[in-house]
Amino acid sequence: MAAKVSESKIQIHPVMVLAGSEAYLRRQWLGRIRRAALDESSMDAGYIRMETNVSVTALLDECRTFGMFSSRKLVVLEPADMLLKGRGGNNPEPQSEPDEDQAEELAASGGSAARDLILRYAQAPSDNATLVLICDNWVKTTRLHKFLDKQGAVILCQPMKEDEVPRWLTQHARTEFAKTIDAQAAIRLAELVGTDLGRLESELAKLALFADKQTAITTAMVDELVGFQHEQVVWSLIDALAAGNAKEALARHTELWQMDARIGFTLVGAIFFWMGQVLRAREMLDRRLSDNQIIKELKLWPAPRASAVMASARRWGIEGSRRVSAALLAADMAAKTSLGDPQRNMERFIVQACTNLDIPA
Repeated sequence: MAAKVSESKIQIHPVMVLAGSEAYLRRQWLGRIRRAALDESSMDAGYIRMETNVSVTALLDECRTFGMFSSRKLVVLEPADMLLKGRGGNNPEPQSEPDEDQAEELAASGGSAARDLILRYAQAPSDNATLVLICDNWVKTTRLHKFLDKQGAVILCQPMKEDEVPRWLTQHARTEFAKTIDAQAAIRLAELVGTDLGRLESELAKLALFADKQTAITTAMVDELVGFQHEQVVWSLIDALAAGNAKEALARHTELWQMDARIGFTLVGAIFFWMGQVLRAREMLDRRLSDNQIIKELKLWPAPRASAVMASARRWGIEGSRRVSAALLAADMAAKTSLGDPQRNMERFIVQACTNLDIPA
């Protein structure tokens, strides 16, 4: 569970690890470490980011070398996964400490040796440097982990669980924006955005600005600001489908999944609704009804959307509309029966709908 931590409470260690795939937490922790480890005069000059393909000897040499423009250094390697895994892969670690003559050989031999050399450095570190290793994957069975973890130098930055998000939103709204957020509003925002803390923080910032002088963020605000955004992108995708623009439709589809990893069922429902309108419009065209009659009876609005429904009804015809509907049903059923990846299934449907080719009758 993520929580706001004051820089004054951060204990800086010679070697620190930020482990996990939650990018927002990694950025937050790195910022706190930077502010705690470096004084104002060395905030820029003492901050050194290493190339991802750096060797372990070059990395540790940087830590041991006195800074030319700063009395203290913060040496950061992100991502550090390549170095920690190395050519050694999952090879077991050596059971005894290497002597000085073995150091160069170990440095070239892979991940377990790199960890071993970092451990040796952590046991006798430079007084003027802090090394921060940032990685997605961190092995907790190594001697390096056990040594650093005992100091409290390993900080886990794992994605948040769904049921933790509302509480995080409540705390973050209060500490960062001096706002309260209704319990239902927090749940609704979590439903719309998911567990990506970076996007949640961004949406919370917009809501706090939207609330202005009001102290509380409400469910109505979330629906108006965040829910509206989802709806706009959904209809942009549908407009692209109506125009047969597969490239645009796929781009909007990707955007929706990035906004909400659970968007699949909502999206299918919206497209089914639109396809129902297209089918009914096609049937009414075949009965020789005018566009104005159809638009009025089906309550098609606004005008651009009404035009898109009518254009699709004419372009596909009754059989084409039915085949597109069948393809959407197949994608939906596949998702509900765990047949294939839901996002890939919908991408296939989009291409089929835009080309109206190879769609099973």
